[in-house]
Amino acid sequence: MLQGNGFNLNLVQIFKNWSNGSVIRGWLVELMERGLREQDYGKIPSYVEDTGEVDWLLEDAINKEIPIPMIAQSIMELFKSKNRDSDAYKSIALMRHGFGGHPFGRDEYIAKERKTDRIAKI
Repeated sequence: MLQGNGFNLNLVQIFKNWSNGSVIRGWLVELMERGLREQDYGKIPSYVEDTGEVDWLLEDAINKEIPIPMIAQSIMELFKSKNRDSDAYKSIALMRHGFGGHPFGRDEYIAKERKTDRIAKI
């Protein structure tokens, strides 16, 4: 909404304001503010690499018929990010980079590890 509203907004200042004393302050808002300050938002790809860290959880939940719709949907959103240019996915990439050092865009090493590492084989 902020990006496509037709106004020339300073997103860094908006998220900085929200990080300091606003009722919506929180870690994700702080990650966005820091990321917007440190990265060129226009160059962040929408592609969010899937590390596969929770694939085992989803597989186990399916096998045990335990519903975990939010986790399942979050995995599907990562898959969707690979085929769409979206500010929402850019924002997710920016926050993931901020809290876990996740790469921007496709990462061949992570893609290979997702298919071959021991976590994926559990």
